[in-house]
Amino acid sequence: MAAPVNRLRRLAWRGVAALPGPVRELASVPVRRRADRQLRALTPMPGAGRRLYIGPWNTAGQGSGWARAARMHLPDVAAQSLVAARSATTSPFRFPADHELSVLAQRGHVRQIHGERVLREATHVLFESGRPVLGNLHAGSMLDDVAALEKAGIAHAVLFHGSEIRGPREHADREPHSPFAAAWDEYVRTLASVVQRNTRDLSAYAGPVLVSTPDLLDVLPEATWLPLVVDGDRFTAAADSPVLRRRRPVVLHAPSNPRLKGTAVIERVLEGMQAAGLVEYRRLAGVPHEQMASFVGAADVVVDQVVLGNPGVLLAETMAAGRVAVAHLGPAVRERMSRADRDLGGEGVVPVVEADPETLESALLDVLADRAGHAELAARGPDWARRHHDGRRAAAVLDQVLLSR
Repeated sequence: MAAPVNRLRRLAWRGVAALPGPVRELASVPVRRRADRQLRALTPMPGAGRRLYIGPWNTAGQGSGWARAARMHLPDVAAQSLVAARSATTSPFRFPADHELSVLAQRGHVRQIHGERVLREATHVLFESGRPVLGNLHAGSMLDDVAALEKAGIAHAVLFHGSEIRGPREHADREPHSPFAAAWDEYVRTLASVVQRNTRDLSAYAGPVLVSTPDLLDVLPEATWLPLVVDGDRFTAAADSPVLRRRRPVVLHAPSNPRLKGTAVIERVLEGMQAAGLVEYRRLAGVPHEQMASFVGAADVVVDQVVLGNPGVLLAETMAAGRVAVAHLGPAVRERMSRADRDLGGEGVVPVVEADPETLESALLDVLADRAGHAELAARGPDWARRHHDGRRAAAVLDQVLLSR
């Protein structure tokens, strides 16, 4: 029923928008009042010497993860995350945040109510994906907020997640199996326009720059890597069976974006191996994130992506679960990960099996041929996830790059 309701809402708003100005204002008053009540009901920032606000997208739940990490691992820090909805439909796949602005709330006086409260309560702001946190949360730019933040004495930085700053053409030049190497369609052209806008805004931005995965340091060499945060204990606890003990190991693939994961190639390989009786292939689609731990924990092998080159959230969760993680990570990315691990006292062994579209089948056959060796590699995963993704390292980076300013 959600889709027809949303269509009716859109039609109603179009009808209101077509009315003469004074009539339109009068017709929108009840909606504005409801929206403003939602804005005023948002939880105030707790008291602390340093008060961090992160938003507005909470991509893959990372805004909430970083806020939680700062609260847990840094002294005298309060932190809140913001997600601004893009649809009136409540999605089962959403990641909760401290502040959730519905589409209705965004029709209220966002700048005057929400934005002014951020200016009163925060001491530090982290812009996600180059978007503002004070108002105009989707169409605006972080540059729109800078003057007001600095007038209020609020330090700020920007964080990029991936496709919003990774140029498709440049990625195709670096990666021989890039998903952007083929002729561009509307999807890639849209990505390129978003990257162009963010690159332009970034050239006019003077604050610190962070990226959530080490591959983005190829795009923004001046940036600092802010590690992803995952609930590793939940994934470790969900993996209650030994890995690679079944005659036909379970291989999982859960593409959030099939094009950016190389799903067509992955499926062709895994379906062929399943037909040959070598593995049991499970593809996940439409599964809320809170259920992911049980699915990952029930697998032996998880194939994340073979074309993009980034170690994302699912890869960290797979390592936390002690499953065999398979992904394409370029040499420079692996070296950065290895160096960071040695800096934390680890051995520098990245517990991820390398595979691209040409090598995926042979890599999986190697896993089957050397089960003991790959089970040992997978067993390194939980310690890796604790060292890098339990929030301690992320909190240290936030402290160094932003919160100490």
